[in-house]
Amino acid sequence: MNMTDIDELRRKFEEVENLPSLPTVVQEILDVTNDPRSGARDIQAVVENDQTCSVKLLKLANSAYYGFSRQVSSIKEAIVIIGMEGVKNVAMSLGVAECFLELGKANQHFLNNLWVHSMATATAAGVLAKKAQGVSPSYAYCSGLVHDFGKLILAGEFGQEYFELFEKAKEEKKGLVQIERSVLGVSHPQVAGWVARSWELPDLVIESVELHHEAFNLEAPLQHVTLTGIADALTYEAKIGDGGNGHPRRIDAQDLARGNIDQKTKDQAVADMVKNQDRFSALLNAAG
Repeated sequence: MNMTDIDELRRKFEEVENLPSLPTVVQEILDVTNDPRSGARDIQAVVENDQTCSVKLLKLANSAYYGFSRQVSSIKEAIVIIGMEGVKNVAMSLGVAECFLELGKANQHFLNNLWVHSMATATAAGVLAKKAQGVSPSYAYCSGLVHDFGKLILAGEFGQEYFELFEKAKEEKKGLVQIERSVLGVSHPQVAGWVARSWELPDLVIESVELHHEAFNLEAPLQHVTLTGIADALTYEAKIGDGGNGHPRRIDAQDLARGNIDQKTKDQAVADMVKNQDRFSALLNAAG
């Protein structure tokens, strides 16, 4: 693919009609999170204003997904029981899941694997961000959710040719991004960045999406990017879902130090992924 083709592809996916619309609840939650004056009532109002999200969230709260013994009858009650962070994460996940379902329905196996990988990455990123200084857990969680969205775009554009790159990466023991660039002339983080900009996501989320595979090569580390890179790699180590990267990075002590993360926090992130992995597919089903 030459530069003209890449520019045409970018224009195609930056046009609103060629992309699924990101439910406004996702952006509104991020906006509220960024406001130091906001609190649980603001999150409650955002979720309640999206009737579809409210219904799905309450349905999840009263299902085996959580397994509560009592009936959860309102978003206010859900915030008390699940916690404000939990409600924010579920609401954002439901919103992003709608976009996954719209773009990935042609290949259910790929969709399910990528969704579980993305949810695991989001879960880990949120845990890591709670420990790190200066990174919003909600921003980190959202970055994890959408970090591989470019793979859905490329799969839709190139079909089987794109899926063959997964095997090529494994056979040649190279990172998927390297293979994408050499064969297609464009990479999934690059495409995901185009999408994130079209959705007007926060700059920190856009950077995390675009640079998560460069996180450990940047001369001046960007912590929000590093956390997404670590979370992505930990998901591969834990073998939860499958993002198609045949040669993922193995996180070492130097990588953790770069993200201001200790071993205990890393272990907690992995434990949370493993503990919640059965919920990830259930959430995708709830969004449909």
